Amino acid sequence: MRPVKAKFPYQVKSIENIFIPMLDGRKLACRMWIPENADLKKVPAVFEYMPYRKRDYSRARDEAIHHYIAGHGYASIRVDTKGSGDSDGLLRGEWEQEELDDGINIIEWLTKQDWCSGSVGMIGKSWSGFSALALAGLAPQALKAIVVVCAGDDRYNQSLHWTGGCFLNEQLWWNDSMLMFNARPPDPKIVGKRWRKMWKDRLKDNKPWLIEWLSHQTRDSYWKHASLCERYDKVRASVFLVGGWSDYLSRAIPSMMQELKSPSYALIGPWGHHYPHDGFPGPAVGFLQDCIRFFDRHIKNKDNKWEKTPKYRVYLQSFSKPSTINKDHPGSWISLEKWPSKNVNNKCYHLNPGKIENTKKPKKTLLHSSPLSTGLASTEWLSMNIVGEQPRDQREDDGRSLTFDSDPLLKNVDILGSINLDLEFSVNRPVAQIAVRICDVSPEGTSVRVTYQVFNLTHRKSSENPEIIIPNKRERICFNLPDVGWTFSKGHIIRLALSTSFWPIVWPAPEPVIIKFFTGKSTITLPILKGIRNVPKFGINERGPEIDIEIVEPQKVERIISNDTVTGEIICETVANGGFIGPGRKWKIVPIDTVLGHQLIKRFSIIEGDPESAKVEFHQIYEIEKKDLNICIKTNSYFRCTKSRWILKQDLIAYENKKIVYSKTWSKKILRIFM
Repeated sequence: MRPVKAKFPYQVKSIENIFIPMLDGRKLACRMWIPENADLKKVPAVFEYMPYRKRDYSRARDEAIHHYIAGHGYASIRVDTKGSGDSDGLLRGEWEQEELDDGINIIEWLTKQDWCSGSVGMIGKSWSGFSALALAGLAPQALKAIVVVCAGDDRYNQSLHWTGGCFLNEQLWWNDSMLMFNARPPDPKIVGKRWRKMWKDRLKDNKPWLIEWLSHQTRDSYWKHASLCERYDKVRASVFLVGGWSDYLSRAIPSMMQELKSPSYALIGPWGHHYPHDGFPGPAVGFLQDCIRFFDRHIKNKDNKWEKTPKYRVYLQSFSKPSTINKDHPGSWISLEKWPSKNVNNKCYHLNPGKIENTKKPKKTLLHSSPLSTGLASTEWLSMNIVGEQPRDQREDDGRSLTFDSDPLLKNVDILGSINLDLEFSVNRPVAQIAVRICDVSPEGTSVRVTYQVFNLTHRKSSENPEIIIPNKRERICFNLPDVGWTFSKGHIIRLALSTSFWPIVWPAPEPVIIKFFTGKSTITLPILKGIRNVPKFGINERGPEIDIEIVEPQKVERIISNDTVTGEIICETVANGGFIGPGRKWKIVPIDTVLGHQLIKRFSIIEGDPESAKVEFHQIYEIEKKDLNICIKTNSYFRCTKSRWILKQDLIAYENKKIVYSKTWSKKILRIFM
């Protein structure tokens, strides 16, 4: 049973829908939870802003969070962005200027309400976390504090499009999902008779966002827009940054803590892409209590000693045998007064053939070319608590990589921060990539992934202005891996694994690559954590009331990796009847008498030695069933590449009461640029 809080300092009433007017006449739909006596004693507003349908799709998680916030003396509001849910307009991309302008209008509207004290906060995870950061960067005066979960400050390198200049395959699923999401209609009970026209307008305007993303393969102004790293100095709101080591997006937290000038706090657990009170893998913590204390101090100006909360609370993970079942991850909590911390000392080691050592040995040249399927042991890029998504034993991929091992450790070694690599190399192709994994190897040989990164070597100097590699020219690259907190136990080995492919996480280079590593000058630097550290305390992982959900059809997720020994095709396939979206294959939201359903098939395939054989397919079905209305959205996506072009084919079919009301197919070829 999940701990649900039943009694609050304030009695809460829920208002199903309010329309917030925009300057151009459009209206954005929101749901509000507010203390019953707010008309007598004004309260601050806290809002969340995203396109995930407050009426149905996000209703369950919204209820638990926003009722809780309202119960502590705030008006808590969930706003659907333009073109989503029951809001007017059309959603054509992520954090467009119109969306940000709407956000500023929302803040101004909130401050003018009779029940509002004039102060505003924001809370959000993922999309709504990015929204909070982007709006904080615009510095509206009324925005006093934001809580940001699982979001980054750089839309190019810290979102789900590119990583280290490499093409993240996760964006193929995201592209297909947003095509599907944007095809959903508003609810007739909220918008009335105009629902069908709104739906038709959305369908006609809808298109694959991937086409736009592939028009910006370098870090240009498109990605700089709404990236907080471009305007750190503008932020005036206090910031509470939250994330988990298992969530790729959370890697931005340490850099934001280092750069932000306004009061900033960080909480990093072992979790994936989740709120900490839901934390998977565990342990979950009392996150919402922390949010209230943070808001009370920075919005209500209560003297509650929040400022004595350590600036940097993190979970040091430790070795655990890989499992497909999510569970608590072993480790320990620590707290530091600030970040960067004087308790972290960088220790440099030399990379000698096969070894990580204190002393440098004579130079050697090491040649390596990984099988294209290297990376299959890492499965998912985005950890969403889905069966089978956790990294498996890395020995399979270690055997396909060039590895360097430390001697068995004589004592426990704690690391906290970013591991740095300084490598001397050459490659035989003008375009190449390198994948780097750090693993914890137990005495019996089990290899557990600690952290990883992939780099497009044409981006070795800049992601804004990449440069073709001169084949066989000796070069040097120095880079940091994403921050991590980890305890390597006595007797364990620290392993560095380097490979020239990382499938299916990123798209492979156009041609097979042979890379030369030159030992002697190549090094690895570990952030060693030492000194006395305090242990933070947390409340239980309570939440607000939960809505009544009925499982109509249970979920079933299958993951299969196969190798066709006749064709040589290696296939990684996921068949999810529920599980990726929602708690079942079909589930009923009882308060609004609505059944939602989802099915997903995703298939990655590749043939060793042939990068042009790489293919990805997605097939999704999303259903909305009401008393007199049945909506079904189907999408199919096919993606592959030649040496010079990306090739996309995608189709969308929309049904109303089992009849096709709209269908369209897109086919596009786009030039590969330094990829």
